[in-house]
Amino acid sequence: MMRALAAGGHDLAVMRTVARVGIDPPQGWERLNGKFDRSRREALRVLTANLPGVPEQDLIFRTRCAAGMLNWLALAPIGTELAAMSAEQIEQQLVPVVAGAFRGDAPAGC
Repeated sequence: MMRALAAGGHDLAVMRTVARVGIDPPQGWERLNGKFDRSRREALRVLTANLPGVPEQDLIFRTRCAAGMLNWLALAPIGTELAAMSAEQIEQQLVPVVAGAFRGDAPAGC
Protein backbone atom coordinates (compact mmCIF):
# COMPACT_ATOMS: atom_id res chain seq x y z
CA MET A 1 0.00 0.00 0.00
CA MET A 2 2.79 2.41 0.88
CA ARG A 3 4.50 1.78 -2.45
CA ALA A 4 1.24 2.23 -4.34
CA LEU A 5 0.49 5.53 -2.61
CA ALA A 6 4.03 6.74 -3.33
CA ALA A 7 4.35 5.53 -6.92
CA GLY A 8 0.79 5.68 -8.20
CA GLY A 9 0.20 3.70 -11.35
CA HIS A 10 -1.53 0.35 -11.62
CA ASP A 11 -1.32 -0.62 -7.95
CA LEU A 12 -2.90 2.67 -6.85
CA ALA A 13 -5.60 2.22 -9.50
CA VAL A 14 -6.37 -1.21 -8.03
CA MET A 15 -6.51 0.28 -4.50
CA ARG A 16 -8.92 2.96 -5.71
CA THR A 17 -11.13 0.38 -7.38
CA VAL A 18 -11.22 -1.74 -4.22
CA ALA A 19 -12.00 1.35 -2.11
CA ARG A 20 -14.88 2.37 -4.38
CA VAL A 21 -16.27 -1.16 -4.51
CA GLY A 22 -16.08 -1.36 -0.72
CA ILE A 23 -18.12 1.82 -0.45
CA ASP A 24 -20.73 0.80 -3.01
CA PRO A 25 -20.49 -2.94 -3.75
CA PRO A 26 -21.77 -3.98 -7.17
CA GLN A 27 -24.47 -6.56 -7.69
CA GLY A 28 -23.09 -10.07 -7.21
CA TRP A 29 -20.38 -8.94 -4.81
CA GLU A 30 -21.90 -11.11 -2.07
CA ARG A 31 -20.39 -14.18 -3.74
CA LEU A 32 -17.11 -13.11 -2.11
CA ASN A 33 -18.59 -12.91 1.41
CA GLY A 34 -16.89 -16.12 2.51
CA LYS A 35 -13.44 -14.81 1.59
CA PHE A 36 -14.10 -11.48 3.29
CA ASP A 37 -15.40 -13.26 6.39
CA ARG A 38 -12.22 -15.36 6.60
CA SER A 39 -10.07 -12.24 6.26
CA ARG A 40 -12.09 -10.45 8.95
CA ARG A 41 -11.81 -13.41 11.34
CA GLU A 42 -8.05 -13.60 10.81
CA ALA A 43 -7.63 -9.87 11.39
CA LEU A 44 -9.76 -10.10 14.52
CA ARG A 45 -7.69 -13.03 15.78
CA VAL A 46 -4.45 -11.05 15.36
CA LEU A 47 -5.92 -7.89 16.90
CA THR A 48 -7.37 -9.79 19.86
CA ALA A 49 -3.97 -11.35 20.57
CA ASN A 50 -2.26 -7.96 20.39
CA LEU A 51 -4.91 -5.91 22.17
CA PRO A 52 -6.01 -8.01 25.15
CA GLY A 53 -8.92 -6.57 27.03
CA VAL A 54 -10.39 -4.68 24.07
CA PRO A 55 -13.88 -6.04 23.40
CA GLU A 56 -14.46 -7.73 20.04
CA GLN A 57 -17.11 -5.21 19.00
CA ASP A 58 -14.63 -2.38 19.66
CA LEU A 59 -12.01 -4.10 17.52
CA ILE A 60 -14.51 -4.54 14.69
CA PHE A 61 -15.43 -0.85 14.88
CA ARG A 62 -11.77 0.20 14.97
CA THR A 63 -11.05 -1.98 11.95
CA ARG A 64 -13.85 -0.29 10.02
CA CYS A 65 -12.49 3.13 11.01
CA ALA A 66 -8.97 2.22 9.93
CA ALA A 67 -10.27 0.83 6.63
CA GLY A 68 -12.18 4.07 6.09
CA MET A 69 -9.02 6.09 6.60
CA LEU A 70 -7.11 3.92 4.15
CA ASN A 71 -9.93 4.14 1.60
CA TRP A 72 -9.90 7.92 1.94
CA LEU A 73 -6.15 8.02 1.29
CA ALA A 74 -6.61 5.96 -1.85
CA LEU A 75 -9.45 8.12 -3.18
CA ALA A 76 -8.71 11.65 -1.92
CA PRO A 77 -6.78 14.44 -3.62
CA ILE A 78 -4.01 14.04 -1.02
CA GLY A 79 -2.51 11.60 -3.50
CA THR A 80 -0.46 14.37 -5.10
CA GLU A 81 1.18 15.10 -1.73
CA LEU A 82 1.84 11.41 -1.14
CA ALA A 83 3.31 10.97 -4.63
CA ALA A 84 6.10 13.36 -3.59
CA MET A 85 7.05 11.06 -0.68
CA SER A 86 8.87 7.75 -0.61
CA ALA A 87 7.07 4.64 0.59
CA GLU A 88 9.17 4.81 3.75
CA GLN A 89 8.10 8.40 4.44
CA ILE A 90 4.45 7.49 3.94
CA GLU A 91 4.89 4.52 6.26
CA GLN A 92 6.43 6.75 8.95
CA GLN A 93 3.37 9.00 8.82
CA LEU A 94 0.65 6.40 8.26
CA VAL A 95 1.56 3.58 10.65
CA PRO A 96 1.17 5.68 13.84
CA VAL A 97 -2.25 6.89 12.65
CA VAL A 98 -3.53 3.39 11.92
CA ALA A 99 -1.92 1.99 15.08
CA GLY A 100 -3.62 4.75 17.06
CA ALA A 101 -6.98 3.68 15.69
CA PHE A 102 -6.43 0.26 17.26
CA ARG A 103 -4.48 1.08 20.40
CA GLY A 104 -5.98 4.40 21.38
CA ASP A 105 -7.88 4.48 24.63
CA ALA A 106 -11.18 6.31 24.80
CA PRO A 107 -11.11 9.41 27.01
CA ALA A 108 -12.93 9.14 30.33
CA GLY A 109 -16.62 9.86 29.96
CA CYS A 110 -16.84 8.76 26.31
